[in-house]
Amino acid sequence: MQCQRFLCTIFLSISVLIEIPLASKALAIAQDPEPILPFEHKKGGYGDFLAAVFAARTDDSDMAARLYNNVLSLRPTDSDLRRITFYHSVLAGNDIAIGLAKTQRDPIADLIRANDAIIKGQWQEAYRDVSRPPIDVFSQITYPLLQAWCLYGEGKKDQALAVLTKNSQGKPLSALYALHAGIMYSLSKDEEKAGQYFAIADKNFPGEDLLLTQTYGNWLVRHHRAGKAEAMVSALVKNLPFLQISTQDLENNLQKFPVQNAKQVIAQVYLAMASILQQDLASQPPDISIDQKLANKIALHTQQIFLRLALRLNPELSSAKMMLSGILAQEKHFNAAKDVLLPISPNDPLKTVIQLRVARLNALLDHNQEAEQEVKALVKAYPLSADIRQALGDLYFDRKQYKEAAETYSKVLELTSLMNSNIWPVFFARAVCYEKLGEWDKAEKDLKQALVFAPNEPMLLNYLGYSWVLKDRNLKEAQEILQKAVDIAPDEGAIRDSLGWAMIVNGQLEDGVKQLELAAETIPQDPELNYHLGVAYWKTGRHQEAINQWNVALNCQPTPEEKVLILKALQDVKENKDISINTNQKAN
Repeated sequence: MQCQRFLCTIFLSISVLIEIPLASKALAIAQDPEPILPFEHKKGGYGDFLAAVFAARTDDSDMAARLYNNVLSLRPTDSDLRRITFYHSVLAGNDIAIGLAKTQRDPIADLIRANDAIIKGQWQEAYRDVSRPPIDVFSQITYPLLQAWCLYGEGKKDQALAVLTKNSQGKPLSALYALHAGIMYSLSKDEEKAGQYFAIADKNFPGEDLLLTQTYGNWLVRHHRAGKAEAMVSALVKNLPFLQISTQDLENNLQKFPVQNAKQVIAQVYLAMASILQQDLASQPPDISIDQKLANKIALHTQQIFLRLALRLNPELSSAKMMLSGILAQEKHFNAAKDVLLPISPNDPLKTVIQLRVARLNALLDHNQEAEQEVKALVKAYPLSADIRQALGDLYFDRKQYKEAAETYSKVLELTSLMNSNIWPVFFARAVCYEKLGEWDKAEKDLKQALVFAPNEPMLLNYLGYSWVLKDRNLKEAQEILQKAVDIAPDEGAIRDSLGWAMIVNGQLEDGVKQLELAAETIPQDPELNYHLGVAYWKTGRHQEAINQWNVALNCQPTPEEKVLILKALQDVKENKDISINTNQKAN
């Protein structure tokens, strides 16, 4: 079974690496509340409660927060209901959370109260709320940053600097502490000390970092070392290639120090905390336990909370907007993901990256005309940008304009100066276009080239292997690479269906049935899989089960091509004909 290719969005990743794994340590920060509460039916309230539970389970925190708050108005003394309303209000960035935080006693409530105090300039109260970090490792090594900036806001600069400088040598996140020491010295007009700590951060940072580039870069420009500042921008763009279209804006932005006060810097602290969690989540293998999946979900919610806190302090912090938009898009809340990015400031150094993200989200929302206009305007402004051309190719692809998409992807490859593991999706997308256009030789060549860059990508292995099976080519090799794909992604029912069908075609009937039945447990409503399983049952003498399976397939909204195959199988049964294994069926 060939998996559908979805339009990809770009996720901003601030490169903050540390020496220890942290996602599992985030459990003390945010814990998902139990969504089922005992509830006495009251007119109007119970419907809102059920809708709130559904919204929470589908990660629609904005809707969940509003609905739970409606229910809470009827049951203001229900502590469990108050807790769950607070939690989803925080995830949604809803103002309801501020009032509810006054009655909650947990780390998130402390941060909400601290944030509110920071906005009001009540630094002593803010310091009190961040001075009791949870006992997990993650909090112990990040909260001192919050404490230092609250002390600075209170006017206790020397104490604040002592916290930062103490943690800037030989400890986890020491480079991050050195960076913040440099920022604090810059805001305090101590240029010599600022330069010293920026240099320490630059030397020890394990990757390129946007805030370091902006702050140290500005210091370098002011001290007549613009060449090194521009080199930092180049290194940042090389590490995060999608920023290439913003290179000039980033260089121009070096003329201005990116933060002006403690409130804006604390927003950057929350962004760094979210980035650390994102880095850890991204580094995990795909095959993880159920417990780890739950831990990851909690860590993702924690990341989302940190980003909401950051944007509360600085609504124009574009890197936080990009990261939060990425999380919301991952959860399929595309409207919310788009809203987070708007409005786009004309002075934002990342404005072009954000414009491209908005265009991609418009495409996912089926606002195709608007998306095309936005992307074509960017192509005109940045004709040498491979990323923007790829976005245009994706728009054509989604509209099944495969000829235009293939031509655009070819232009992307012409504009790509560095061929590395990040380029495989372009070869894959062009291969699909060629296959749809009936140019299999070109498609096969691109699929093989994509596998050179991503040899363990199950989607690629599946597409090539299943295509070979459909075309009755390289059947032994096809089964081998499909087995490899299943070994890499055992929970993907579509890939297991491909392997099962390859086994049937290769005469391994019993093994094929087992694989197809396993696939059916994962995607029971897939028409192609049910057709395959019906053929497999028929070939193993399970005739009534085969007929049942084909009837199931008819009720699973098959494509016209699939429907022809299913109806032919049922007709052949009526006419006492043998059921053939049609390897030349049209793939979806």
